[in-house]
Amino acid sequence: MAAFTNLRYRLKSLSALSILVIVNVAIFLLLRLLGIIAIIGGWDINTVVDQLALPSDMQSLAYRPWTLLSYMATHYAPFHILFNLITLYCFGKLLLWRCSPSQLVWLYIYGGIAGAIFYIVGALSFATVGGWLLGASASVIAIVIATAMLMPDFRVNLLLLGSVKLKWIAIAAVILFALGLVGDNAGAHIAHFGGIVMGCLFGFLYNHGVDITRPARRIYDAIARLLRRAFGHGNNAPRKARFKFRKKATSGSAAPAASADDDRRNLDAILDKIKHSGYTALSPDERRQLFDISRRIK
Repeated sequence: MAAFTNLRYRLKSLSALSILVIVNVAIFLLLRLLGIIAIIGGWDINTVVDQLALPSDMQSLAYRPWTLLSYMATHYAPFHILFNLITLYCFGKLLLWRCSPSQLVWLYIYGGIAGAIFYIVGALSFATVGGWLLGASASVIAIVIATAMLMPDFRVNLLLLGSVKLKWIAIAAVILFALGLVGDNAGAHIAHFGGIVMGCLFGFLYNHGVDITRPARRIYDAIARLLRRAFGHGNNAPRKARFKFRKKATSGSAAPAASADDDRRNLDAILDKIKHSGYTALSPDERRQLFDISRRIK
């Protein structure tokens, strides 16, 4: 019982980014296990994969509408999932410096849906595009592009290349995907462009004070509240939804904008913490605050 309680606590304490990684890995391991069973039993694993992958024709999609979501967490090739999850984790950690966990999750979903739309439109428009689509690539590239737009001059160290700004990584990714449109896997690259467009849209609007994930998050929070009441939690203080965004001011008047003195005091406190404990000791809120202050005073 204690072990179950401990496991339950660990699961509840997982970050949104960790949950995305775990879901992808769990589906991958399950499919690989079923693949071994399929070889032994003499049946085709593709009959299972096809239930999760996104079809390119509307008739098949009408019978499998869940594939609009399931495909973006489904992998079967080891190197495919390895590349996607390493990229997701690295850029997801960076994005969390500017955004909340719920925004990260919904951007992942938005990017995947945009990739699905581009893929289906491409299949309807070009005879060479078709078949089945699976993998988190469109979702991941949306996060990569959004991160680059929010922090274009932030530098990361790449193997053999050294220190590179995020904006150059994003530009290189777009060029590589554009070149891939003439290859054998044109359908997947068309889906990637759906993720690129969504990442650009999120990053551009977020830099101008508009969060396109807010409607989805509000709907999610409303459904979560209804479910809690339906299952007997109506008399208890409502708990936060797992992917809750930062709280807004609840007073009658709007929260006043931070003054230059407030910014300086907050910045000094954050820099002092970095000096004594290092940058990794900052909480996500402190990291977002550091970026917001640097934008205001630059």
